[in-house]
Amino acid sequence: MNQIFNIGKMADFFQIHASALRYWEEAGLITPVKNNENDYREYSVDDLMTVSDILFYKNLGLPLKQIHEIEKTDVSGHQKLLEEKMGELKQQKKEIDRRIQKLQYHLNAISALHDLEDHPFKITDIDTECIVPFELIEIDKLKKYIDDPYLYSRVQHSSQPQQERRGLTVSLQEVNKIPKEQILWKKTETKYVTCLMKEEIAAGYPNNLLSLLETVQEKYRTGYIISRFLLCAQENGKTYDFYKTYIEIL
Repeated sequence: MNQIFNIGKMADFFQIHASALRYWEEAGLITPVKNNENDYREYSVDDLMTVSDILFYKNLGLPLKQIHEIEKTDVSGHQKLLEEKMGELKQQKKEIDRRIQKLQYHLNAISALHDLEDHPFKITDIDTECIVPFELIEIDKLKKYIDDPYLYSRVQHSSQPQQERRGLTVSLQEVNKIPKEQILWKKTETKYVTCLMKEEIAAGYPNNLLSLLETVQEKYRTGYIISRFLLCAQENGKTYDFYKTYIEIL
């Protein structure tokens, strides 16, 4: 005698909701017989294989309509369908990889912020080669900023810290392609002291840069000040832009 399963046992067996089995039945993917006495659905061993196939294709990301049609297609049609799904998944993977990269940028910024809090005024090399002017209406540069906000930089000089230029850091490969007149700042062999600059998002945008500069100037002569954006966040009820600031020591 063939083994028969009711809808509850089928749902338990495959760890799915009974409503899914009913929906697949309505879509024509599975056709259990109905008991003449009580009108209950009865699933056979063959139905186990059918449900297994449905779950296999669902796990590939195929919609029910394509699952319903896939067994009616020839080999070339089958191949085309799966190749299209493969291309779609690869594109989704690229998008996920980009999002992971952007999340990692943000996590790196938070890690840098904590490191600056724990180890202020550390002497180090600067982590950029060149900074070029950046205006918000420059769409290509704005797209780079959107991909990685840490590229946004401010260039000042300790002799006139009130004068600042907005810029975008560029890669080593791009430096040699940039005309000299388009460069705000370019790396030299000097060292820098790193510190955490906080600028409040409020009238006048008050920040602690002059205080940081005075501390560094107690020991060193100073030159350029490069501030690279980390993140915007609240602290003690106020909203700040946080920057990793490099103060050149001469």
